[in-house]
Formats: sequence, structure tokens, C-alpha cells
Amino acid sequence: TQSGSWKIYFGSGTKLTVESSK
Repeated sequence: TQSGSWKIYFGSGTKLTVESSK
């Protein structure tokens, strides 16, 4: 586990959103 949580959300079609929470 690296510093900061990486969350990957997949929406309709090919939409990718990555949020880095420190």
C-alpha cells in the first residue's frame, strides 16, 4: 500500500476517473 489511496471509478462507456486521496 503506497502513500495516498488511489480510487478508480468506471462510469458509463469508457469514462475513467482517478482520485488520489492523501
